[in-house]
Amino acid sequence: MYQTLKYIFVRIGIALFLLLTFGFLALYFIHEVALPGASFDDSFFQQIIFFISLFFGIFAYGVVGEQKFHNAMYKLKNIPSISSSDEVIDGFESVLDFTYSSYFLPRRGKHLRNDVTLKFANYLLLVGSKDSRAQKIYLKAFLLRPDDSSYRTPLLSVFKKDDDLTDEEQDLLLVILNAGNYSDKIIVNKLASLFLRKRLFASKTEPILLAALKNKSEDSKEIVNLVLPQLLNAKRSDSFAVKFYLEACLFEPTEAPRALEIISRCYCEGTWEEVDPVLHYKCEEVFQSFDHKFRSDMLLQVEESSSFSKIHQLKLLNENDLRILRKLKLQMGLSRSFFDLLGDSLTKFLGFIKVFSSRFLMIRTWVFIIVVLLFVSLVYRGWQGEQEIVAKIEGLGVDAKEKIFSGNKRAEIHTFQVAAFTSSKQARGFINLLKKKGVRDVYQVKTKRKSGETWYKIRVGRFDSKNNAQRFASQLIEQKTIKNYFIISLPMN
Repeated sequence: MYQTLKYIFVRIGIALFLLLTFGFLALYFIHEVALPGASFDDSFFQQIIFFISLFFGIFAYGVVGEQKFHNAMYKLKNIPSISSSDEVIDGFESVLDFTYSSYFLPRRGKHLRNDVTLKFANYLLLVGSKDSRAQKIYLKAFLLRPDDSSYRTPLLSVFKKDDDLTDEEQDLLLVILNAGNYSDKIIVNKLASLFLRKRLFASKTEPILLAALKNKSEDSKEIVNLVLPQLLNAKRSDSFAVKFYLEACLFEPTEAPRALEIISRCYCEGTWEEVDPVLHYKCEEVFQSFDHKFRSDMLLQVEESSSFSKIHQLKLLNENDLRILRKLKLQMGLSRSFFDLLGDSLTKFLGFIKVFSSRFLMIRTWVFIIVVLLFVSLVYRGWQGEQEIVAKIEGLGVDAKEKIFSGNKRAEIHTFQVAAFTSSKQARGFINLLKKKGVRDVYQVKTKRKSGETWYKIRVGRFDSKNNAQRFASQLIEQKTIKNYFIISLPMN
């Protein structure tokens, strides 16, 4: 903000200065030297002088600044081999300071400054400078391009010498190590040792502790003693936890059975089979190392826990969430309200009436009323049908109400729907995928939409009770075979 105000005030000041000095001198020359004794209207000359002053104050000043910047950068681009590095460094710093001047708007100055920073950092790498002044430039260059490893190396070399780090330096190191895939073992081990002294185990420290454990650092035993009990007590089986179990079993044999059991369970449940095949293969190696009895018992436990899991109905959105979702869709323009559709229809209708109104002066009022009523009726019916479709799609997981005829419940058969497509090819592909996963009695139902398109609905099973349908659908959810479903109750023929 300050730089913007400076940019504006400097240019206005230059324009006023030129107007008060050059302007008055020019008028004095015209009246007293060029045309002495002449009487005429000099408003034309005043306007010319005003625009000349404005041009030099606003535009020419910025052009001069751009030219000065590029001239300075050209000198730094063609540096003689005999030049002193201190002189070149001073030149770069002068150019950096120049980008903060009133010649540039903040955004333009920032763009030029970033370009100079990267070139400055490359020169410092070329001459091998590692002092504090160079480290600041390396840091700025790294923040601009964290994927460039050449800027990370000199920064890491400085942290290797420090005995303690501030919170900001720790965060910077975590960013640097993450960009380098935690390849610097010295920094990783040092940072892990620091976290151990502080007994700091959090989400941001997990990658460092795991990397140090893989590096077989001197603190590996302490890392295991700090992290492993917390993971086992929480019964964690996420990616970090499983990878940590695989490494920690070598250091803590007393807790190894519990960790290996979790790893084996992850393999039997297929947790990482599609997400991380490499991790899934490592879990398989652990599982296969056990005897036949353990493997059989584990498979049986997983099967029983899947078969007799708690029956629940998946509800993605409740009624309040659906109302908020509809409002968001209207705000984002993803759907249109009834009044929007009505307004468009009335606009088109009025345009039609305007063309033919001259020929039907006597009956246009009645025609207008009748057609408006027809349009309102048709638009409302179309909007109501659209809302019913949206409610069906967004209300996955909400049970269909049991139909009651004449006060008596009719015999019903229950199934559940898992997906719906507008393409028959997609529907066949999804059915084949479910069959490959062992799901039986998968079938397809075709229904027509009001727009004329066809829905290809994928349903599973035919059950005599809703509880049986929910139980089987819950098993598929637990096995991650399907993501959601909703129960459909149909009258038996």
